[in-house]
Amino acid sequence: MGSPMDDSETVPIGERMESLTTLVRDELERMILSGEIPAGERLNENALAARLNVSRGPVREATWALEQAGLVKIIRNRGVFVRMISLEDALYLYDVRSGLARIAGRLAASCVTSEQIDALGAIYDGLEKARDAQDQVAYHEGNRLFHAKIVHFAGNPRLISYHETIEKELRLFVRHGIRGPDRLRISSSEHKQILDCIAKRDDEGAAGAFERHILNGKQRVLNSLTPSGG
Repeated sequence: MGSPMDDSETVPIGERMESLTTLVRDELERMILSGEIPAGERLNENALAARLNVSRGPVREATWALEQAGLVKIIRNRGVFVRMISLEDALYLYDVRSGLARIAGRLAASCVTSEQIDALGAIYDGLEKARDAQDQVAYHEGNRLFHAKIVHFAGNPRLISYHETIEKELRLFVRHGIRGPDRLRISSSEHKQILDCIAKRDDEGAAGAFERHILNGKQRVLNSLTPSGG
């Protein structure tokens, strides 16, 4: 944030503080999830306040919110640190994620509209272009968007909330997404299966396809950690 955050006198003090804290929280979250602030690093409250051109209060409030979101850990008498997700924790998250995917696939397929199917198709087309270009960053972002749209189309606010929390925690562990042409091809074929089942309103097919996709992703992560790459 290169300029001072708006602190207009026309806004009540309580609302100004809440708004400023939200802006600071969102920026810190962006910095953490992008890897700009790496896992394990201590958050320097004074330095962040100076960088964001705010007082220390909104930074402190923002870090408390980020702790609730599972992105930082506050250690008494030591400070605030970006969480480090262990392999064991990541695998637990993948298991929960696969269960949520099954529910999302089933619900989305049972209530999806033609416009939503078209939207998913457009995202899939973008994924194919990224795969053909071997654009890992674009594919990773499209992959996250494809998943998020299905969860959103499921129409269950609690499911959306759980999904977002788990996705953010996993991003602390998996920074760069799927790598390698073979893995992109396999991932893309799995997306096509999910899309086809949703388009046919096949709720059980979509449930199984989305769940398998996440579990296969878990295995791809494990393979990437072996010396041979799996």
